[in-house]
Amino acid sequence: MNLNNLEDRIDEAKNLGFSPKTIAQIEENIKLGVPEFKAYDSMPATAKGQIDFTLHYKKSSQSDFYYFNKFDAVHNKVDPLEIGQKYMVILKGEDGKNIVKKLDNVNEAIELFKKQEGNAELAIGKDVAHKSMVANMENGKVNFVAKTFQSAYYASPIPQTFYVEEGKGFNKEQAGNLVQGRAVYRDDLLNIQGMVYKAWVMLNTDKPRDRYNNLTTRIFHDPSYGFDLKESLKSFNIKDLENPERAEKIFTGIMNGNRELVKAEKASGETVNVYVEASVRFRKANFFLENGKPEKREEFLKPGVKAEQQGKVSRENKQERAAGIAR
Repeated sequence: MNLNNLEDRIDEAKNLGFSPKTIAQIEENIKLGVPEFKAYDSMPATAKGQIDFTLHYKKSSQSDFYYFNKFDAVHNKVDPLEIGQKYMVILKGEDGKNIVKKLDNVNEAIELFKKQEGNAELAIGKDVAHKSMVANMENGKVNFVAKTFQSAYYASPIPQTFYVEEGKGFNKEQAGNLVQGRAVYRDDLLNIQGMVYKAWVMLNTDKPRDRYNNLTTRIFHDPSYGFDLKESLKSFNIKDLENPERAEKIFTGIMNGNRELVKAEKASGETVNVYVEASVRFRKANFFLENGKPEKREEFLKPGVKAEQQGKVSRENKQERAAGIAR
């Protein structure tokens, strides 16, 4: 085992934001010399479910070096496992004893269960003695899927593959937010000529997947596209932005694709907790209540900005009417 190579693989997984549990999986498999393996991680989704990650590792055929150049991210509409729990595919052996295959990844557990031809059970729990069945099969035919598990079982979500080069690329948090449909800011992208540029990136759900079954990306160049996050948020009565340190954390979180929880004041003077995210495509910010319901951004505009924007809309309407296109 090459200890420097092990250290490199651990360092890049840390830098990409993967959990200590995932890093332990990587370390264990490399120490065992497994020729090719997967490591797993997850993060809660903003709304329902969680984002599951699958990291791919392969050992060189010429040496004891391991390579890591991609990971998959998929949004599954299933509740996260509790600590210590696993997905279990349970079969009956010829001796009548249970054969149990434990998995961390819901998609791999469902795929394995569906491949069975006899009697099988798909369950969640710490062990067979403390399990909850979510699907059952008799003679190769599925006869039960728990209502709370049906969206995960029948949806068959498609993963997005993110490529890593020398430990650089989209990190765990950014990838998880991209597959949820939000934009991520990068200041280290390279064009065809090898020149560094800055841009917001989104997955393009309006176009078919490519030949590798991945969504293509939409690129919004900074500053030419004309969206400035900091200037946009300054238009709103967001109390947290009055603290420079807190403001910087909010900007960083949103640029990583997060919805950030902030205190904002309405025109009525009421202060409420709301989530804010970047709507880069429309050069705006979106606001959501804590229950996930969208809130009108105009509710939080500063008085002067609100009057200015209303005047702008009025002028645009007049121009449209003059051109004979306004309704």
